[in-house]
Amino acid sequence: MHIQKFRYELTRGLGSIILYLKETPELTYRHLDAIADACIRNTAYDPQCDGSREAYLWEVIQLSKASPILQERILDALGGEVNGWDLLQVYRLAKIFASNGNPTAVYAMKRGFRYDEEWNCFIGGEEIVEAEGAQGLLFVAKEIGKRILSSGYEGDTFIWEFAKEFLGEEKAAALLKENAKDEKIQAFYHSTVREEEARSQLNGRKALSYEELKSSIEAGVRVLHPNIRWGMRASKEDLFKAADDLLKEEHPKKLEVYLFIFAKTAFPLDSQKIIELAQSQNKRLRSAAIHTLRNLKDGRIHRLAVELIHQRETEMEALELFALNYEENDLPLLERIAFKKYNKHSFHNMELDMVNIFENHPTATCQKIMIELYHKGLCSPCRRRAVEIMLANHILPASLRDEIRYDCNPDIRDLWMKSASAGLP
Repeated sequence: MHIQKFRYELTRGLGSIILYLKETPELTYRHLDAIADACIRNTAYDPQCDGSREAYLWEVIQLSKASPILQERILDALGGEVNGWDLLQVYRLAKIFASNGNPTAVYAMKRGFRYDEEWNCFIGGEEIVEAEGAQGLLFVAKEIGKRILSSGYEGDTFIWEFAKEFLGEEKAAALLKENAKDEKIQAFYHSTVREEEARSQLNGRKALSYEELKSSIEAGVRVLHPNIRWGMRASKEDLFKAADDLLKEEHPKKLEVYLFIFAKTAFPLDSQKIIELAQSQNKRLRSAAIHTLRNLKDGRIHRLAVELIHQRETEMEALELFALNYEENDLPLLERIAFKKYNKHSFHNMELDMVNIFENHPTATCQKIMIELYHKGLCSPCRRRAVEIMLANHILPASLRDEIRYDCNPDIRDLWMKSASAGLP
């Protein structure tokens, strides 16, 4: 495999990398830099949604026949080269190294434990506790307590919640009480108590009534994304009130706020006004209207989707409207969009829309699009959905069936197990 191709497929976490390393172990020396880079730099499109890749990367490291060299390079990164998601991935790998007998891993983890400015918290504490148990918790508590005492840092409960789960709540609490004379540990413990109380108060807040929400809209408050959650939880009666007020509203900014209420909730009244808004020259208003219409099935919406997909400015947004309104003769329109060149963010948006469409409209004719998504997407959850679509329609190529067994996403590996159990070829 060419070095560039190896990097490309490793970045995506494809099972083809595992197959290649199994089949040609004598050539892996060519790819050590690519493997080290993928371990030190998290290459997931959205690490928060994508899940951790450390098990897949550990498999790659072992198959490389250069595990000691790679482990040393990766642990060296804890010295200050990485932060954020990259740092978290290195810590997770270091934890695996420690559990597999690397004598320097825990030392490197402690040496690299630090506050991350971007995340406004410490990274690696959970991994240190898991690797060293009670002694790990005491170390982490002291380091965090030191920062609490020397700055305005307030701490957080994530490490403490993990320690209670991993060590047992009684054991973890007793450990801190036994060492309460240490002012740093005491500061850590008190910060977790304050944070837990603050979260309890926040979770106890009462949701806005529709009257309160409407008043805020009338006052010109443009709170958009919380309105999506409000719409998902609202009663049928309140949704009808909001829909009726939307149809009466004429102010563009207020209309946009009302539309966000129905971004993930079906609009309960006639959608003609929203169809007209989806053709607005106001881009924000148009996008909000399209987000609302994607939840509805209607011949008028299908006609609008076909119209918008023929216009360069709206062709990508139009994909959302096919989610519930796709027809078989729309396939050439979608293929034209799928095989264009995109930056990674635009490709991911297109990918999301495509899997939404073909999950709702099963058909074997989508194979070319799904294979394109499989190979080019950086998002493994979207790749899983593409594989599910191909399996459901019996169009997964034999070459990909071999690969998914070793994908970085455990859910994709499970799909292979299920298909193998079902006797699929």
